[in-house]
Amino acid sequence: MKLVNQMPDYGLPDQKRVDEFLLDFKKPTGHISREQRAGKLDDRIRNARLTLADKIEAFKRVAPRADATSQRKELRMERLLISVAPEDLPLFKFVLEYDGDYKDMVEYVFSDIDDKECQGRILNYLRTVKQQAGIKVLTDVDDTMYANLIDDRYPGETRYPGVLEFYDSLKQEPFDLQVIPVTTLSARPNPIAGIMEEDSLKKLGNFSDSTGRRLCPSALSGDLGSSVIGTVETLLREKLHPLHDKIPHGQENKIGEVKFMNFEKFSKVYPEYRYVFAGDSGQADALTAQKMITSEPAGEAARVITTFIHDLRESDADVKSVSPAFRSLKPDIVIRKTSPQGRGVIVFRNYIDAAVTACLHSATLENLITAEELAEITWAALRQFQIIDFKGKEASKMRLRAQYREDAEESLKLLTKKPSVPQEVLRKIRSILDEKFQQ
Repeated sequence: MKLVNQMPDYGLPDQKRVDEFLLDFKKPTGHISREQRAGKLDDRIRNARLTLADKIEAFKRVAPRADATSQRKELRMERLLISVAPEDLPLFKFVLEYDGDYKDMVEYVFSDIDDKECQGRILNYLRTVKQQAGIKVLTDVDDTMYANLIDDRYPGETRYPGVLEFYDSLKQEPFDLQVIPVTTLSARPNPIAGIMEEDSLKKLGNFSDSTGRRLCPSALSGDLGSSVIGTVETLLREKLHPLHDKIPHGQENKIGEVKFMNFEKFSKVYPEYRYVFAGDSGQADALTAQKMITSEPAGEAARVITTFIHDLRESDADVKSVSPAFRSLKPDIVIRKTSPQGRGVIVFRNYIDAAVTACLHSATLENLITAEELAEITWAALRQFQIIDFKGKEASKMRLRAQYREDAEESLKLLTKKPSVPQEVLRKIRSILDEKFQQ
């Protein structure tokens, strides 16, 4: 399978022009007031006649990875960003967000820049993008993208069947893409864990879907205390589940709070987008999802379309695989296939199940998952499940296979009513179910 790793085309920077510009741009302006210094810097930017690619390269170099950002650098970052035409902002931000290092737009705006007035001017400018650009996918990693922390039904680090096809169906960007962009929500510190985070991004960037398109991740991080202590609490609950109610879960819930705060920053940097979040029942992702759904001001159009939580339980009696946050979900926001609308917390057991629920609610979720996308997710998940080596977990394999068969049958039943889905695709799904997923 040929791997595809094509980012949007924004040209190449002219390194000589960028070098000459930065040499001039970094010189003192000779002015005291911020307005005069900003005006002088704006003149230098205009006179340099930079392309978008030049501005992206210059912006990265004005905010270097290791250096502390001084007020002089903060003002230069501000003026460079504000020089980008509003119609070019989505592409400018996309390249900086998904370029594979731990620096992302939240890091640039809220960490590199400390001055609140400077932040405010940048955020005000980012709101000048008038058109709705699309949908950003935010996701947890462990036990959401692949089995790792609590989920022992699958072999360790098994990527969940159909997950990348699911992400690809959710995302919408205003330019052609041959990659699958997602933003991972973490409670790990940044930039303290910058190198660890870049290693993690590189690992995730090696994932590809059934057509060869690579995952293109960025990462939002949190604080050291909530991550380490919260994960310890999770592991204690998982290993000592008979006593799980006696373990304090304040820090575990703190992970959910930190993730939500990171989301709020992210949404300020991307005001032209709407959002979908995917997490799991094992830690406090349910709290993050619930806050995303319930925190938007009354009367405003919902920017969070819906959220998804992966239910890790083997049965309803399995208490070790769910956090207090999951058990405390408000019933009125839990979305089921028969719910009157799809915005809320969709609890699912595999990605076919998640896609079926979203497709059933396509009228209220603005066609978030189309019938064609449901067919692709179903077909990919069945094929990917078949190649998992369940050695030593045969009983778990049988239970999971029965679930995949049941959910794929429901998907197929729904798809047969959709004339837009080619009959050949339906026959392929039917064939693999009959050949590989019978008792």
